[in-house]
Amino acid sequence: MYKTISVKKVSDDVVQITLDRPQVKNAVSFDMVGELKEAFQGIKEDDSVKLLTLTGAGDVFCSGGDLHDFHGDLGEQNAFQMLYGMKEVLYELARFPIPTVALLNGPARGGGTELATACDFRYIKEGVTCGFTQGDLGLTTGWGGGTLLYHRIPNLHAYHWLLSSSLYDSNKLIDIGWVQGTYVDDVLEQLKPYTDKTVEQVRIFKQQYIRQQLPLSISTEMDEEVRRCSMVWDTPEHKEAIQKFLSAE
Repeated sequence: MYKTISVKKVSDDVVQITLDRPQVKNAVSFDMVGELKEAFQGIKEDDSVKLLTLTGAGDVFCSGGDLHDFHGDLGEQNAFQMLYGMKEVLYELARFPIPTVALLNGPARGGGTELATACDFRYIKEGVTCGFTQGDLGLTTGWGGGTLLYHRIPNLHAYHWLLSSSLYDSNKLIDIGWVQGTYVDDVLEQLKPYTDKTVEQVRIFKQQYIRQQLPLSISTEMDEEVRRCSMVWDTPEHKEAIQKFLSAE
């Protein structure tokens, strides 16, 4: 059914989406953008689901955007249009009607860290590192994940992490509150505090959180983030970083 993701009910009330491009470190392609949107719609229509988990195939969560699709040779307007599809994915994931959990089975970089930030909660394998590495490519966050980060952790922690482009390990990520804990293979047992509630309960709790932290107006903030990223997309620094990466493949 899908080429870039897999969607599976891992229990009666939990659906897992797996980013399934391990040969390219689960990089997000344009096809994946469309398939994520389609999968979200189908999960929303299943009234039995209490929890959505998101993980990666193999030993990487997500390396960010596929640079063969999200390439550097675009002007500001075209870059905005290219980035906007994933902004829509992150916005829909952030305001999903049931709780969402990113299972960080391996590293997340750049847009992959933005994608994980769009989930309500994050659990991580011991020793895994994550980071907003866009700064090392002459960019800023461009899918709305920077905006969401300020709604997930204390503002100064968010600002420092984005500005420094640092890679944080699992212990640091727990310390700053971005990650709720580590997990082992039997993660469903750890998620029982969420899934032992009724569908009605989890939906009510999620709506409470959305009203407090993720109002409709956050979409406008995320749009502005995409616009600002598109303004620096065509810079020499970004083009040089992309060329260096592609030449090393």
